[in-house]
Amino acid sequence: MTILLSLLSITYAIEAVQTNVGTTNAEEIFLTSPYVIPIFLSMIFAAAVFSSRTRIPHTMILVGFGIAISFFDFVGLNILDVKQFRVDPRLVINFIIPPLIFEAMMKVRYKEFKAIRISASLLATVGVVLATLVTGSLLTYIAHLPFAVAFTFAALIAPTDPAIVIEIFKRIRVPKQLSTLMEFEASFNDATGLIVFSSVMTLIFASAASAGDNAMGNSSSLSSSTITSPNNASISNFSAIAPSPSSPTMNNLSFVSETEHFAIVFLGGAAIGLAIAAATHRLHALMNDPFSETALTVATVFGSVVAANSLGLSGLVAVAVAGLYFGNITVKQEAYMSLKVRTSVFNFWEMIAFFANSAAFLYLGVSMNIVNIGQNFLLIVLSFAAVLAARVASTYPLLAATNRFTKEKIPRVWRHIVVLGGMRGALSVALVASLPESSFKNTIATITFGVVLSSLIIQYIGLTRYVKRVFPEEEGNDTVHNI
Repeated sequence: MTILLSLLSITYAIEAVQTNVGTTNAEEIFLTSPYVIPIFLSMIFAAAVFSSRTRIPHTMILVGFGIAISFFDFVGLNILDVKQFRVDPRLVINFIIPPLIFEAMMKVRYKEFKAIRISASLLATVGVVLATLVTGSLLTYIAHLPFAVAFTFAALIAPTDPAIVIEIFKRIRVPKQLSTLMEFEASFNDATGLIVFSSVMTLIFASAASAGDNAMGNSSSLSSSTITSPNNASISNFSAIAPSPSSPTMNNLSFVSETEHFAIVFLGGAAIGLAIAAATHRLHALMNDPFSETALTVATVFGSVVAANSLGLSGLVAVAVAGLYFGNITVKQEAYMSLKVRTSVFNFWEMIAFFANSAAFLYLGVSMNIVNIGQNFLLIVLSFAAVLAARVASTYPLLAATNRFTKEKIPRVWRHIVVLGGMRGALSVALVASLPESSFKNTIATITFGVVLSSLIIQYIGLTRYVKRVFPEEEGNDTVHNI
C-alpha cells in the first residue's frame, strides 16, 4: 500500500512538472531552475528575521516581497522577471495547500472539536454557499456586474485562509475551542469553495451551451478535484455566455443535480481520506523508525489527494479527513507510533507547513499588479464591502442558530473573531488563474487581488487589535491555550 501511494504521489509530481514545462519555451525559467530555490529560501529567511523584530507575520512580509518584485518588473527594473515564471494553479491547489490542511487538522483534538462540530461544519459548508450567493447577488444588483462575472468572483473568493489567523493565535493566547473552530472551518471550506467554484463554472458553461453560444469552442469539464480551463476558449464577453438571473435558461438548470454532485464529491472525498488513513494506520504498527513513518505520512497526504482527484472527488476533503484520523487515532496509540516518532513527524509537518505557507503567500504577492489595483480602486472597495457583508450574513445567523437549537454555545466575542478572521488568500488567487482567457478575466483577477490584499491588511489589523483587547496576554488560565 505504501509503495502504491508513493508511486501515485511521484507520478502526480512528474505530471505537474511535465505540464508546467510543456507550456513554456526554452527562454523561460522553470520551477526546477537552480535560481528559484536560493531566491525563495533567502526571502523566507529575510521575512523570518524581519518578523521576529517587528512581530508582523512572516507571511505578510512575503506578500510585500512578492508585490515589490511584481512592481519592479512593471517599471522595468527587471530584478527578477516574474513573467518568466509559469506556475500552474493546480500546483498550488494540489501540492501546496494539502500539507497546510493536513498539518492543521492533525492538531485538531476530537474533544475540542466535539464541542463545536455542528457550528464548524455549517460554517465550512453552508457558510461558503451562503457567502457565494450573497456576494454574487450584491455585485450583480448593486455594482451592476454581469451575472457570470459576479458569481465567478463570488465563488472563488468565498474560501477563507487560516494562515494569518493561526499566526495571530500563536502570539496571543485564545480558547482552544475557538482556534479549533476556525482551523476546521478554514481547512474544510477550502474544499467546499473548490467544489462550489467548479459548480458555478459548470452552470455558466451549461447555460452558454443551452443558449447555443459557440464562443466557448471545445470545453473540457471543470471538475471539483482539478481545475481545467476550457480548451480553445475565446470569450469576448463574459456576460454573453451567461444569461441574467431571470433568464429561462438559468431557471431550467438543475440545481438539484449540482447539490447531489456536491454531496457526492464531498462525502466521496471524505471516504477516500478515511480509507487511506485507516490503511496507513495499520502500516505504522509495522514500523518504528522516524524517517520511514514520516515518509508514510507524506504518502498518506498526497496519496489521498491523487486517489480522490483521479475519481473525480475532492482531494482537499480527503486530506483533511486523513489529517483528523492521523492526529486523533494513529498518534494516540503507542503501539502504532512511539513518542519519539510522533515528535519527529509533528516537527516535520510544522516545517513543511511553514514552507508551504511561505510559498503560497509569495505566490500571492508576485501575482498581484498594484497598478491595475489602483486603476480599479472603487470597484475593489465595493467588492471588498460585498465580501465582508457576505461574511457577516453567512456567519452570524449560522452561529446564532447553533446557539439556539443545539447544545453548542459560541460566545458573542467568538463570533466577532470568526467574522474578522475570514481572510482570503492563495486559493482564491490560484482559482482566478485557472479561469479561461477572456476580456473579463483580467477584471476578475484585479478585483480578486485587490480584495485579497485589502483583506490581509484591514482584517489583520482589526483582528489583532480585537483579539489583544478581549484576550489580554497576561490573562492566562486553564481555559486558554497557546497554539
